[in-house]
Amino acid sequence: MPEPKWSRYPQVSENSQGCLWLSLLDNLGRSPATIDAYARGLEQYLFFCEAAGVAPEAATLSHVSLFVRYLRGEDVPFLSTRAAVSNATLHQRLSAVRLWYDHLVFEGIKHRNPVPRGQAVVGRGPLSEHVGFRYGLVRRSKLLPYLPSDEEWARLQEIVAQETVRNRLMFALAYYGALRREELVGLRVSDIDPARRLLTIRAETSKSAHARVVCYSAVICPVLAVYLHRRRGATTHSGALFLSESDRNFRQPITKWSWSKTVRRLALQAGIPAFSTHTLRHLRLTHLARSGWRLHDIATYAGHRNVQSTTLYIHLSGEDLLRKIAHSVEQMDMNLGNRVFGG
Repeated sequence: MPEPKWSRYPQVSENSQGCLWLSLLDNLGRSPATIDAYARGLEQYLFFCEAAGVAPEAATLSHVSLFVRYLRGEDVPFLSTRAAVSNATLHQRLSAVRLWYDHLVFEGIKHRNPVPRGQAVVGRGPLSEHVGFRYGLVRRSKLLPYLPSDEEWARLQEIVAQETVRNRLMFALAYYGALRREELVGLRVSDIDPARRLLTIRAETSKSAHARVVCYSAVICPVLAVYLHRRRGATTHSGALFLSESDRNFRQPITKWSWSKTVRRLALQAGIPAFSTHTLRHLRLTHLARSGWRLHDIATYAGHRNVQSTTLYIHLSGEDLLRKIAHSVEQMDMNLGNRVFGG
C-alpha cells in the first residue's frame, strides 16, 4: 500500500499517534482494506472524543460506553442522534479503538486499555479485569447471510446474460470459485489454467493470506477463450484479467468498488436489493454443502483458515439439520404425518 492518505481521515491526520499506528500497520504488511477499516473506525472515535471534550489518550471506559451508545443510534448529551450501525460494524469500530489503545499502552502513553476484551476460551476466566465484560462490551450477533430463492437466482442470471462479456465472466467466476471481490478483481491472466479449467488465487489477494486453487465450469470456456485472446491484445502491462470499460479508467484494472456497483445495479434490476458481491460466495459454498461436500473440502475451497467459519454453510444448506432429524425423531414425525394426514 502506498503512503496512507491521511487527508481522507481529518481527525486521524491531526493525531500523531493515530498516524504512527496506521503507518506501523502499513509497514508490517496489513492489507489496504484492513488499514482503511481501522482508519475509519479511529476517525469516528476521535470525532466522538472531540465532541465529548475529552482527550482520546485520557478517555475511560465510561467514555467508550458512550461511544457505543452513539453508534447504536441512541441519545448522547453532546451529539445529534445518528442512524444505528450494524452489530458487525459496531464490533469493527470497537476493534479499531481497542487496537489503537493497545498501541498507546505499548508506547507507554496510557497505563491501561479502556476497551475490555472478551473471554477467548470459556473456562479460562475473563481476559478483562471487569467480570461484567466476559463477552466483550457488546455481544456479537450471529446472523445467517442472505441467500436468494431459486426464482430470484434464476431471474438475476437472466439479467446478467444481457451484460458485457467481462461482466458475465466476472459474475460466473465469482460464483464458480466462491471468490471474494478482492480475489476476483485481483485475478491476473497468468492465474488461469484453461487446459484444466483452474484458477489460482494468490496469497497476496486472499483474505486468509493462503494461496488456493478453484475451478470453473466448462460451459464458459468458449467465451473465456475469446475474452483471453482479446485481453492479451490489449495495450496494458498490468497483467490484470479484468479491466475497466469506463472512459475515465479505460483499460486500467477494475476496482472492487466498481465491481460492487455493477453487482448492486444488477441486483436492483432483479428486485433483490439484499444481493451483494459476497452473496455469490455464500451461494456457491452453500450449493457445495447441499451437494454433499465434506466440511474440510469446503473449507479448503473457500480458503478458510478455521473450519468453524465453514460450518455456517453446512447450516445454510440444511444438510446437517436433515441428518439430525433422520437420526432422532424421523419416525415420530412420520407417525404424526400418517395419523394426521392419512399417509
